[in-house]
Amino acid sequence: MPQVHASTRLSIVEQSLNDSLERLRELPSTPRVRELRTRARTYERATQAWNHAPPSDEQRSALVKLVLELNVDVMELGREHSA
Repeated sequence: MPQVHASTRLSIVEQSLNDSLERLRELPSTPRVRELRTRARTYERATQAWNHAPPSDEQRSALVKLVLELNVDVMELGREHSA
């Protein structure tokens, strides 16, 4: 059963990263947008590495937290640009 939970969490992380990258593509290229894109791509590479070497619970939890923080940052930046 833990494997299903891990797969679900990984799917959520991957979808969240895809959503963030899509939102960032819609914004003008600024240093902040480029920084957030770089973070998203770094996290994306980490999730891809999980296919070869599953992460520990701590690694998984840390990445989930980082991706959630990224999403908040991207949403805030999107609101700033639409205001």
